[in-house]
Amino acid sequence: MSDVRDILDLDDGRSSTPKPLTKEEILGTEKMRPKRLIDSTFKRPEGMHREVYALLYSDNKDAPPLIPSDTSQGYKQMKAKLGRSKVRPWKWMPFTNSARKDGAIFYHWRRSADEGKDYPFGRFNKTVQVPVYSDQEYQMHLHDETWTRQETDHLFDLCRRFDLRWFVINDRFDHNQYQ
Repeated sequence: MSDVRDILDLDDGRSSTPKPLTKEEILGTEKMRPKRLIDSTFKRPEGMHREVYALLYSDNKDAPPLIPSDTSQGYKQMKAKLGRSKVRPWKWMPFTNSARKDGAIFYHWRRSADEGKDYPFGRFNKTVQVPVYSDQEYQMHLHDETWTRQETDHLFDLCRRFDLRWFVINDRFDHNQYQ
């Protein structure tokens, strides 16, 4: 408790008479602090971004150099060449996806130089060739006593339709008919 009294500058309780407060202590005019001197630093000019200002003036608030330094040594200064060449023209044109079998026609923006070219994302459509078997091949390689020919045909048909996506094939397989 004495630490709190010391921090608050209170009487420690040992003296029986409290210390009277003066007018200066109440108003705080006794210890008038001198006003801070105005710093001789530069203020950021109006309209200048703070990032640019931070590059110009260092952390110790040095003034910018009065004489420009020699830029012929050190890193080569490169200027951006913006707006010197023509913009490539784009056109709203139809396209067909070679991966689709329905012949649907879609539209989107393409460069004029790409007119007549195949749709670039059609190359990602990969299909798996599910083998086709004859009666003789079925009897030689696929015949099983617990599995019928109709079940095998149904399974191969689902494999062709759903591109060997086994979760979909398992969901669509007719378990009631083939048990």
